[in-house]
Amino acid sequence: MQPSIDSDIQPALYFTEDMPIVKEDEYVFRYALNQLPKLGPNQLAIHLFQVLQTEPLHVIALFQNTLPRSFQLNDLVVLVLSGDQLVARKIFTIEEVPVLLPTATLPLWLEFSAEEQFVDLSTLDAPLELVFSNEQLTDLVIDASFSAPEQRLIRQIAFSHPAPPTDGWSLLPVSIFKQEQTVEAIVLVRNPSGQSLELDSLSFELLLGDQTVAATRHASLTVSSQSEHAIRLSFDYVAHPADSLALRYLPE
Repeated sequence: MQPSIDSDIQPALYFTEDMPIVKEDEYVFRYALNQLPKLGPNQLAIHLFQVLQTEPLHVIALFQNTLPRSFQLNDLVVLVLSGDQLVARKIFTIEEVPVLLPTATLPLWLEFSAEEQFVDLSTLDAPLELVFSNEQLTDLVIDASFSAPEQRLIRQIAFSHPAPPTDGWSLLPVSIFKQEQTVEAIVLVRNPSGQSLELDSLSFELLLGDQTVAATRHASLTVSSQSEHAIRLSFDYVAHPADSLALRYLPE
C-alpha cells in the first residue's frame, strides 16, 4: 500500500550561523526531528525540544512549516501547557521570530519573562508541551495594587479562557481568598467590543451554597475597548476553612 501523501511530510532541518549550538550537537536535533510525527501539506507545528532554564522559562523549540513558501509572522502567540494547565504564554513579534523557510524545520530559542510565566515548574506532574494559540488579542489591565502572585494568577485565568463574544461585556471570576476577617475576590471585567465601556458601579453577593452571606459594591469603572480589567472585591465576612464560596453579580 502506498503511503498517503497528505501525512508524509517531514520538513528538513535547517541551522543558521547565529544559532548557539556546536556542530557536534546537530545530530541530536536530527534525531529529535525523526521522532516527530510527519505533517500534511500547508501546516505549521511547534514542538518542545529542550528546557534550558526554568526561572524564568527558557526553551528550545522546533518550528515546522510545510508551506511551499517562506513567510514571517507578527504577534505569534505560543502557550506552554502541562496537561490542561497553562504554564506560560508569550506573544512573539516579527523581530523575535525569524523568516520561516519553505518546507523546513527551524530551531527557535524562546524566552519567557517572569510576567509571562504563571506556574512553578517544580509543582508540575505532566510534561511540558508547546502549542500555538489562535486567541483574539486583547489588552489586559492589572493595576499595581495586585501582588506579583495575584498578577500571575490573573494572567493565567485570562489567557486560559476564550475571548468572549463581541456583542456584550462579561465577568470572569479569577479567585476567592479567605482572609482573617474578610473575603477578597478578584474578577475580570471583559469588554471585547470596539467601544469603551462605562459602568457606574458593580454589585456582587458572596454565596455559601444558596445563602447570601455578604454583599459589596465596586465603584464606577471604565473599561477600554477590546480589553479586560481586573478588579478586587472585599466582603465583610469571616469564612471557615471548609466554606465553599461563590460569587453572584447583581445587575442594576
